[in-house]
Amino acid sequence: RRMPVSYFQIPKHLINAFIAVEDKRFMRHYGLDFKRLVKAVIVDIYLRRPAQGGSTITQQLARNMFLTPQKLLTRKIKEMMLAVRIERTFSKQEILEKYLNLIYFGHGVYGVEAASRFYFGKEIGDLNLAESALLAAIPRSPSLYSPLRNFERARRRQRVVLKLMLKNGFITKEEYEDALDTEISIVGKREGTKEEIAPYFMDMVRRYILSRYGEDFLFKGGGKVYTTLDLDYQMVADSILKLELDKFEKVHHLEPKKEEYVRDSVNPQPPQYLQGALVTLDPNTGEILALVGGRDHDDSEFNRVIQAKRQPGSAFKPFVYLTAIDNGYYPCDKVEDLPIILNEGQENEWKPENYDKKYLGEITLRKALALSRNLATVHLVLEIGPGAVASYARRAGITSYLPPYPSLALGAVTLSPIELATGFSTIANYGYRIRPYFIKKVVDKNGVVLESHEPLRVHVFDSLSTYIVTNMLESTFTEGTARGAILHYGWNRVAAGKTGTTNEHRDSWFIGYTPGLLTCVWVGYDSLRTIYEGASGASMALPIWTLYMKKILDELPDTEFVVPQGIVFAEVCDQSGLLATQYCPVTHVEPFREGDEPQEFCNIHGPKGNIQKLLKEFQKQELEFLRSAWK
Repeated sequence: RRMPVSYFQIPKHLINAFIAVEDKRFMRHYGLDFKRLVKAVIVDIYLRRPAQGGSTITQQLARNMFLTPQKLLTRKIKEMMLAVRIERTFSKQEILEKYLNLIYFGHGVYGVEAASRFYFGKEIGDLNLAESALLAAIPRSPSLYSPLRNFERARRRQRVVLKLMLKNGFITKEEYEDALDTEISIVGKREGTKEEIAPYFMDMVRRYILSRYGEDFLFKGGGKVYTTLDLDYQMVADSILKLELDKFEKVHHLEPKKEEYVRDSVNPQPPQYLQGALVTLDPNTGEILALVGGRDHDDSEFNRVIQAKRQPGSAFKPFVYLTAIDNGYYPCDKVEDLPIILNEGQENEWKPENYDKKYLGEITLRKALALSRNLATVHLVLEIGPGAVASYARRAGITSYLPPYPSLALGAVTLSPIELATGFSTIANYGYRIRPYFIKKVVDKNGVVLESHEPLRVHVFDSLSTYIVTNMLESTFTEGTARGAILHYGWNRVAAGKTGTTNEHRDSWFIGYTPGLLTCVWVGYDSLRTIYEGASGASMALPIWTLYMKKILDELPDTEFVVPQGIVFAEVCDQSGLLATQYCPVTHVEPFREGDEPQEFCNIHGPKGNIQKLLKEFQKQELEFLRSAWK
């Protein structure tokens, strides 16, 4: 959706429209406009609001080509230095040509030629003055001034551009009045392209190809790039994420709302409204099948799937339990869900709490993970060692720094959604770590394959251990924190997963997988503020995950996780950890490595110790008899 053109193909009135509205002294400065710069500093410091129009065209070009859109002082300094260097190296014509080919017009469209065809259905050489002014009006805020979204607002902005052109001597009074009276026809939005559906994904592809093969290949080379994107999955992901976040804003009265945001692309301010991200992988191959890096690419190009570093909270716990299981623990083993204080009386005293502020005493590992018990997990980490947990998480695919402290039990680290998805894929993939990838093959214009990607699988964990953890994570749905997927959203498939909530309710996570598909969902604010009191992985990320996965799996058969050779099952009493009898009140069918399963029957529950249970059974039978007799 970018069609480069030369400077001499661009109409003079289109060039003048951009100069008038973006940088009226462009032809006279050397990269920096000191009058505008001083004004911007005054507005920033004294009026305590972001300055409008502080960057020259050359500065904007430097930012678009070489820098991130983050509003940082260091970035601004680099931008100014690069602008001066660009002015010394290239002519004004070359700078304008590059700028007008790179600038963003919304809807996944870059450059004036592509924008002209997209909005007006014509080449830029055929644009009239009114259309040129409208094009120049859009880039300041594509989400606000797109004529497809709000034609009247775009037209008002166009009149501002025309007035500036008149004021700066680019057009006559007669041309100005004629342009105001000129009717403009907008071509209907072209739906269904990858740029429209998956702008964050296509950004990744574009950057990769540009860095590896250069502009000529990307824009003029005639080559082909084959990606892993599943358009059906992507459309569902994009739709459900946006709809649910809109709903959360209304139901929980969250402010500011997305609809209130106005983006200034010249001096971009990151949106402050509620954000979300979603990524779907094939855990067996690493193919990225769907990716939503944020709520609106036109408002923010920051890709939260790969760039955001957030605390995962309880979503990190499966790596703790994997470490334990791989070192001889089983789901029926016990751990204490009781209060604990570390470094008591010292400056670094730490007193973790459960989400509900309650304690369950001695419970099984399965129950501790399913119910996401913080204290039980901390006790377990102290038994197996935080260093061991960090090591296992790194082997699983987590690349961020993992401090080997007990707080690791509760996900007190920062990592990206793609990292978490990679780590979970290793568990889902029976101990084989995969490398996520989004490009399958690159072919040049002559049909020569320049590169191709095959799944890269490295065996890092025992398949029996990872299967046992998957089996435990199934309980998250059947009896744990994700039970709402079944109760409220009709989830009826085999799946394993984990919720995640961080301190102050800043992050909501859910990551779950079926036997062939893994999806990670994150919800939160970029500013790290509280979402709302009580926000959790179960209340925000889980509904998005469930609705999305239900939709894309709707016509596919439900399948069980394959049980690897060497696993046996035994029904075990939760209290004794031994083989269950008919008298045991709570039991689970647990997986064991062959030869490790219990050999003895429960020694706690029996006829004498279960009078109450027998009495209840008798009362039940008696009630059924009376009902039958009454009928």
